[in-house]
Amino acid sequence: MWSLEYQTQRHSFAFWRISHATRILKNQSVDSVTLEREGISLSPFTFGASVKIYRAQQLWFQGIVTGTPSFNTVRKEYQRYVISGPWWFLERTIYQQKWKEVDSISNGENEESSLHNIYKSHLILGQGENGNPISIGEQISDVIHYLSEEVHVPIALDPQTDLPIFIPYDECKDLSCAEVIQRLLRWAPDTVSFFDYTGDIPCLYLKRQHQLETQVIDLNQKHVGLTELHIRPRYDLQIPAVVLKFEKTHTTNGKIWSTIETQAYPIGSDGTTPQSLVMTVELEGSRATYVRQKITSTLIDSSNVTWWKDHLPGLENIPAEDITIEDVERSGELPRELTEGSVADWMNASVETDRIQGYLSYTSDEESVYRKHVAIKLRTTDALPKVYQCLSSYQSEETVPNNLAEQLYQGVNYLPFEGHLSFEAREISGHYMGKKLNIIGRELIWETMNAQVQEVTEQLETGQTRITLGPARHLGAADLIELTRGNRHRFSVRNATTRSTGEAEGRGSIDQGNHTPLENTAYGPGKYQKMIFIHPEAPTTRSIIIDATSLSRDLTLQLREENVCESGIVKKRLSLASEPFLEESSTIDS
Repeated sequence: MWSLEYQTQRHSFAFWRISHATRILKNQSVDSVTLEREGISLSPFTFGASVKIYRAQQLWFQGIVTGTPSFNTVRKEYQRYVISGPWWFLERTIYQQKWKEVDSISNGENEESSLHNIYKSHLILGQGENGNPISIGEQISDVIHYLSEEVHVPIALDPQTDLPIFIPYDECKDLSCAEVIQRLLRWAPDTVSFFDYTGDIPCLYLKRQHQLETQVIDLNQKHVGLTELHIRPRYDLQIPAVVLKFEKTHTTNGKIWSTIETQAYPIGSDGTTPQSLVMTVELEGSRATYVRQKITSTLIDSSNVTWWKDHLPGLENIPAEDITIEDVERSGELPRELTEGSVADWMNASVETDRIQGYLSYTSDEESVYRKHVAIKLRTTDALPKVYQCLSSYQSEETVPNNLAEQLYQGVNYLPFEGHLSFEAREISGHYMGKKLNIIGRELIWETMNAQVQEVTEQLETGQTRITLGPARHLGAADLIELTRGNRHRFSVRNATTRSTGEAEGRGSIDQGNHTPLENTAYGPGKYQKMIFIHPEAPTTRSIIIDATSLSRDLTLQLREENVCESGIVKKRLSLASEPFLEESSTIDS
């Protein structure tokens, strides 16, 4: 009836000289079959080799040899082998996730770079390869896919696995595949794992309390050879309420503040009821850094004399009414002059260099200027006078998972029953792993207790089956303190987009402005109406006045050569004088 296949050779237990066989199935732990082989002859089974065990034609267990010791006792000599199921690989394989890595780093001139995938044992649980949130079921599916496709372990996951629970991102490092699954299932502590060994590849099943199939044992039936029974309800483990406080710390330009969002189930719970599960879950808040630039600009009014006085040195003390500006021209057309700050492209403002020119005339106590050419070169813009700001780096806040308190409540609110029962038969029978158990024939409460099966031990030679019931102790679901322990050392994720982009989140370059204020004044040649030269020691009594307006007729004063007599000698000299002319009333004798 029982046979074993090793290296494509399938023979009966008797052929392999197997005298005892015990199978132990466990929730979220290593399933195993222990075989005892008579004698101490050369060991036929080597470490790491694959073994399949059949019950008639039905595959009953499959795994690899993980224990090959020999035993000697006074009465007999035998070899004991341990065949371990796929969870053995889960415990001994470090899980790695796909991350994006940048092929090249920008040097400021070429910003283009490509990405490629690499595997890292730096993990962000609850996040997919594309950087988006994924459920517990999807994350476990990725773990099994990694084990199957990258490590080449023969294992599969039930495609109907239904664990649509989204958790806060959980950043961690160097965890085994088994540790990852158990870490995830702390948010669903009523989940039971078990393997189906009847297919070509062992298939892992994960089911929550309400998804488990119910198995009934009727102790009134004569064929049930009950040998041991101990069961008790654990009212002390029933959690009446779950309150999750999601705490976020936000930062903007160094300013830090915190926010708290609360989820509670049943709705309205505040966590003050004894035995309530209250946890503060740290989430990443938003982080923002802004570049600020103050811009000062003034309107250009080139037709206004006052505007020209502000830009041409030397006109400050001349009244505006004594100044005229004519034939003004501009090379640009932007309306404002940049007087302070620097204009950058991110301001969505234009900037240009403008040349404004015209002809200036004015009269003062010292001089009179007519149509003197002047030009001013300015930096002009349409930027308004204000403080501009641009987001230089940003990390969005982590989203609070929907209905997480309710999902966790489902895993801790049901009444757990713990204990064990044993019974014997001619042959082991029944499938108990992955089921919830009810017992008829003893206590009335046992008939609807829906107790989770955590472990099943089956001894083939005696037909004895031992079933262990209760909460998953190795998950810490046995008491309130253990439920919170897994959250105490969890911290919010930093740079959550790095996995999908290859770059630290929110980091970016901002071009600084390179258009700063500019002013350059140029004077062209002009015509003076009046010039006054004064003696510095006697400015009011010693002066030379040249004033074209004092001329009463059309005359031109210029340096002219004259003959003069000095000491009886005729000499020449240059004088500033006009051409000789006669008064209008004068006559000349002919």
